[in-house]
Amino acid sequence: MPLKKENPKVLIIEDEMQMRFYLMTLVKSLGFDPILAKDGVQGLDTLKHIRPDTIILDIMMPEKGGAKVYQELARNPLFKSIPVVFFSGVDRKAFSHYIKMLNLNLEHDIPDPGIYIAKNADPEYLKEAIKTCVSKDTP
Repeated sequence: MPLKKENPKVLIIEDEMQMRFYLMTLVKSLGFDPILAKDGVQGLDTLKHIRPDTIILDIMMPEKGGAKVYQELARNPLFKSIPVVFFSGVDRKAFSHYIKMLNLNLEHDIPDPGIYIAKNADPEYLKEAIKTCVSKDTP
């Protein structure tokens, strides 16, 4: 009997419970397995045990915000190849400016995020972005 292939895993790092539920439902509708983390600390801890195919990352969170999580992901050779979908209420230009300011004090620059989606975006657009990221990481 052939082994069943695992569904792609999507780590959702989001502090708002309703938004985590929304994203979980969206990810499940794609046939992917959602893994939930309520903040950046929990999200990074999850990465010690599970390697997701994609990460959906909020920016404004308690404990450790998305920018700091992204900074750690970008610097870690084990995680920097995992595609990240930023899903935030923060304006992209403001976030890009913040990344530029962070880079002033870093030896190695953090790249500007490739996929940045506003929280009020069309769900179909978000689903397409997630599928694109998962397919980039899946052999």
